This record gives sequence, structure tokens and C-alpha cells, in this order.
Amino acid sequence: MKRLLYLIIYIGALLPVVAQDVPQERIYLQTDKPYYAAGDTVWFRAHLLDAATNVPVNRSRFVYIELHDQQADTLMQRLMIRSDEDGVFANALLLPKNLRGGVYTLVAYTQWMRNFGAARFCYHPLTVAGGQRVRGHRIPDRLLSQNAAKVSISGDAATERAPMTLGIDIRNENGQPLTGIYALSVTDYDVVRPDSLFGDIRQSLLRQQLSHHTDTLRNITFPIQTAQLITGRVKGSLGQRIKNPHLLVINGRTGRRWEFELGDSTRFAVAVDNPNGTTFQLEGTRRSGKTTLVEVQIDSLTFPKVTLPHYQLTQEAADLSAFVTQSQTQQMYTRAGYIELPEVEKVGRKQKPQKQNFLNMEAPRGIKAGDPWIERAARMSALLHRFGIYPFFDAAGREHINSTASPQYVGKIYVDNMEYNIEDEEDGDVLNIPPQNVRSIEYFPTNHAANSMFGVRPLQNGTVPGVLFIFLKDGSDVVHSKAARPLSMATVQQLGYEQPVDFYSPQYTDKETTRPDHRTTLYWEPRLTTDAGGHATVRFYASDISKRYLVTLEGVSDDGTVVHHWQIIE
Repeated sequence: MKRLLYLIIYIGALLPVVAQDVPQERIYLQTDKPYYAAGDTVWFRAHLLDAATNVPVNRSRFVYIELHDQQADTLMQRLMIRSDEDGVFANALLLPKNLRGGVYTLVAYTQWMRNFGAARFCYHPLTVAGGQRVRGHRIPDRLLSQNAAKVSISGDAATERAPMTLGIDIRNENGQPLTGIYALSVTDYDVVRPDSLFGDIRQSLLRQQLSHHTDTLRNITFPIQTAQLITGRVKGSLGQRIKNPHLLVINGRTGRRWEFELGDSTRFAVAVDNPNGTTFQLEGTRRSGKTTLVEVQIDSLTFPKVTLPHYQLTQEAADLSAFVTQSQTQQMYTRAGYIELPEVEKVGRKQKPQKQNFLNMEAPRGIKAGDPWIERAARMSALLHRFGIYPFFDAAGREHINSTASPQYVGKIYVDNMEYNIEDEEDGDVLNIPPQNVRSIEYFPTNHAANSMFGVRPLQNGTVPGVLFIFLKDGSDVVHSKAARPLSMATVQQLGYEQPVDFYSPQYTDKETTRPDHRTTLYWEPRLTTDAGGHATVRFYASDISKRYLVTLEGVSDDGTVVHHWQIIE
């Protein structure tokens, strides 16, 4: 059901929640495999549970997923995931193609969990092949046996794109069926091996203990997040109070508009349906409709400060070169389901000249108009990853272009040949441009000979930063000059939820297809639902080269039984 925008008027400050039994949450992040290659897609599901009963819940409708560079202690990506109608939090994260090998950390949490400290978040190591292998910490066997479930998977392995069917049966220790919604992955066992020390859902949940501290339970700062809010106030620009102000809200994605009367309050909280990349325009007025000496102030979103765990690292126990080769081969032939076609010569009306940097110099790197990557990207930062530019979030939640983890350092940014000042934090405005509004990008990398001609000065170490040009499609006007915007108006583009994405599983009805299939993950289903008898069936096709398959099943049943199962099909 589509959620409508509505208004909550603050009357005074938010009162702290005082209760004897404050609900608490546990969360576990499951991925489709234990390690990846640069350019891979990380398919994941967050399992959100009641901490006291282990029963799956979705009181919180939004889960936050962050990717951190452990070596540089830098936030690389932050995603907001909204639960579906079944309470499942699932999506995908795209790794940059030039990501260096090593250990990264995925962090999962809800706003409500922030009340109990970041130590209770889920920290999930993510290994990118090419560096060292991550090793976790063992949990005593007596703890691993708690809430044991009996899982059996039947089916025969197939090769050369033949169809496969797996029958799944999940029961408790007493043989009773366990109904629930689980997550299942099937990977090529010849190149993807399980790591017994990598950790699983049982170990992760046991680390997230209940909080019984009286002060924590009685001083709740963050409410359970059931909606996305834009909060702020309408005030007089000279400090005076405005009587009965009005607020106009326009959704830039849909064009819909709403007008609210705030009454005696000047504070507001607007609940919005906000897919990532949506821009909202807000305008405050007096009761008469005039904007003279009226100011709209928008509250900045805040995000938690996390302390990344220090994983024990060892040299790789196995050679992952075969995995990397197979993964890169697959990336060459398929990118999220679209097929790269050869260029064709267009005949007909003369095309408009493409936008180009003001010196008309050919950039050594760029993304041309019409590149499918532009439509595929969810955020501007995903496009910049292609150039080795990894934006980061500061402590206040503001996103910036330059990161110490980036192999490239940007000195100048131009949008439609208009310069934006990085030092004055205008790079945050640039990062809020929806990729779908981008026509093309040109990039002159670090130490390029032409950079000084664009006015870039060398750093103290002699490095000459790069120059970034972003060109928008005709009619796009998503970057606004701060000086030109009246105080009574505000442009808001907060972190929104990621649109749902489905794992692409090919259906080979024609075996004459020539495009190679070297998938390392053959099947991913984050919503595997068992029937009343605890049964489920999945069907998918084998790849060209896989002969043995690793099936991983994880989740929590409707009654709170933790389920983890590995099985090899051959």
C-alpha cells in the first residue's frame, strides 16, 4: 500500500520514553557468499528480531547498512532499506570495479538500536579477494547447539545450463515443522568455499546481548522508525516568532504538493515516501501567504559513530585466483542483466553537440551519454567509484567528495561548467544529484598534465588533484546556488530507501545462447517461505562450468528458532 505524506506538529520537545519493559532488537546481516571480487554485487538480507524472544519483527520499518573501509576507518557507502509487506529487509550493494583487495566491514542497525549503543549493532566482515583473508572468533560448541534446527536439502547437481530443483525441509529438534521466511544462496563450491571461522547467524546474535541498564531504558532518544521524516521549523529571519505559519511541500519526483497550517507550533515533522534520490522543496509563509522575513530551517540527519572490530587476519588459506578469474569473466559478459550491444551508426537528423568542458579538451576518463551505468547507479557516489573517488560521510552525516581512502583526490568540480567550491562544502550539493539527471561525466585524474590549466594547485606533497566535470541532461536543475535561494525556501534531499532489486537468475530455454555463464552465485532467494509442513522448493539453472554447489540457508523461524545450514550438492 502506498504511504501518503502527512504532517506531525511538534508540541514542545519530544518526551523521553519511560517503561518497565522497553522492546529491544537484534539484527543479523546475511550475504550470498563469504568473499567477493572487485565489481561484484553483494546480495544481502538483514534479519531483524525481538531481542527477548528472537521472533522476527518489523516494528522498525527501516534498516541501515553501511560499508566501511577497515584499513582507512572510513565510511564508503550507506544504504537505507525498507521492509517489504512480509517484513523482509533485502537488497544489494555494488562494489566498485577498482576496489582494492582487503577486509571491509558491513554494519547493520536500526534507529531504535542506537538507544542501546553501537556495540550492539551487527558487524559483518566482507573480504574482497586480493588481500588477506578474514578470520573470526570461535564460539563455544555448547552455545552453537542452542535453538538447533534440522534442515535437509534434496536434489541432484546439474551441469551445462541444465535445470536444477532443490527440495528443502526445516524442522525443530522434535521433528515439528518450522515455518518462516528464510534466505538461501547457492554458490559454485569449486571456487566459493565456506569458512568455518567466518561466523554465522548463531554467533552474531549471541554477541548482541540485552541491555538492562536503568538509565538506558528510561532515556530513549531515538523513536522506533516507522516513517521517514523531514523535520525543522518555520521562524522569523530576525528571530521573531511567526503566528500561524504555513508550510508548502513539493515532491520533486512526483510533482505532488501539499500545504499545511502549523497553528501555534513553529516546529514540524513531515512524513514522506522517499526513495533514494528524491528531492523535496519546502517553503514557509506567513498566514497571509507572504514570505517576507520568513526562514525555513531543516534539521540535519544524524548517524551513529561506530568503532570497527579488529578482526584477526591471516594469509589466505586457499588460493582465490580461480574465484577472481571466474567472477571477472562473468562481469565481462553481463552487468545486472543487460546486454552490451555493438555501436551502430545513426542516420538522420543532425544530433546536438555533446556538452564538453570549457577548454574543449578530451578527458582521459569519463562516462559517455547513454552509458547504461548511469541508469543503473542508485547514487552519484556509485558513478564516482568508477574513477577511484570514494566519497565519505563526516560525523554530522554530511557527504563529501574527498576521502583518505580514495586513490584519487579531486581539486575542482564543475557542473555544466559552473564551479562548485569543495572547501565550502558545496560538494555535498553535487553528491545529491540523481544519477538519472546526469548526461555525461569527464574526469582528469590526479597529476594529469591539463589539471593546472583548470586552475588546480598542487598539494604540499606535490600531487596535483584531479578535475571533475558533470554535465546534466537538458532541463535538469537539481543543483541550486546557496546564495540564490531565499531563506523561506529549502531544498531537501535526504538519504532515502533503496528501491527493491531482484536477483537475476537466467532461464535457459535455448541452449544455443553463446554468452558464457560463469556465475559464482547461481541462486539467491532472500524470501524463501516454507509451507505449514516446513517445506519449500526452488528451481534454477546451472552455469557452464559449475559441477558442485554450496547451499547456505539461514534465518529465524516464526517461533524464534535460529536456523543455519550448509550443504554440498554434487
